[in-house]
Amino acid sequence: MVALTLTNPMTILSFVAVFAGFGLGSSPDYLAAGVLVTGVFIGSALWWLLLSGGVGLFQSRVDSGWMQLVNRSSGCIIFAFGIYSLSTSWSV
Repeated sequence: MVALTLTNPMTILSFVAVFAGFGLGSSPDYLAAGVLVTGVFIGSALWWLLLSGGVGLFQSRVDSGWMQLVNRSSGCIIFAFGIYSLSTSWSV
């Protein structure tokens, strides 16, 4: 989870913007930076715990047929977004 989050460029840019917004780059206030990083870490860990726990609750109710439907629907949606993205990028 930590490696995936740290290698995401949007996450890094978001943290840079948050740190700059709080003025943490202009003054070396290590306590404020530590509190912010700890809060983000705890929030991220709680989000993943909640998400994983929710999936664990519904795991027994989902059979292979339902998963096949979800996977095919997700694939169609991703494919449609890809086609849309290609069609809008060529019109420039």
